[in-house]
Amino acid sequence: MTIRQRISLLWRRFSPLEERLLAEVREILPRQAQATFDAQVVGITIVQRHPHWNEIAFYRKRGGKVDWDDIPAFRRTGEFRLAEVRFQAGGRRYKATLTSINGHIFDFAITPAPKAIAFSRWDTTPAARLLSDPSSPEGGREPECMPEIWREFLLRQAGQRTGGWVFHSTDTAYRMTFDEGEFLVLAERGGDEFVMHRIEPPASGLFYLQSHDGTPALIDGPVQSVFRGK
Repeated sequence: MTIRQRISLLWRRFSPLEERLLAEVREILPRQAQATFDAQVVGITIVQRHPHWNEIAFYRKRGGKVDWDDIPAFRRTGEFRLAEVRFQAGGRRYKATLTSINGHIFDFAITPAPKAIAFSRWDTTPAARLLSDPSSPEGGREPECMPEIWREFLLRQAGQRTGGWVFHSTDTAYRMTFDEGEFLVLAERGGDEFVMHRIEPPASGLFYLQSHDGTPALIDGPVQSVFRGK
């Protein structure tokens, strides 16, 4: 990204990357949801980009507070993954997943980090697919698919002390995006120490992250060793 391109973000709401992703999502939405989606995109006042652009969040703020009250909401009001866009730029393949929370679009989780190609043309025609129908009145949080190794661990761990760790199930696990990929948080301690499963690119083992500032590392040995030694 050039200096001129960075400066342009001071007055434009969306980068070319975000404009293209939003347009691709709109194309695959059910017709009855497109007008609501359009109103939400128009209503966005702040775009918050994480340092490497792995996560791009959308907000509507009025009076210094997040406020979507005057913007139409989807019928589905839980937290769910709305759509996925796969594309190629600069010779690399990317995946962007748009999440909706409380009836409004919330953020794109993108792997690998796309900051360097935010203003670049895409190499090929993208592939977009709908993950959840926002017109469905179904509520609640979308359950996550847990890896077999973690399900087995939870069965063995039942009733034992956790040492301050919180173990997640399909209903409480959540996703985090890093330069290394998209991860599902399986366990955490103190909000800054994590055991995770890498979703994209896929990995068979589990990962340990000592802090938000660190790098996820593949756990060498059984996952129990993390909880025993820390």
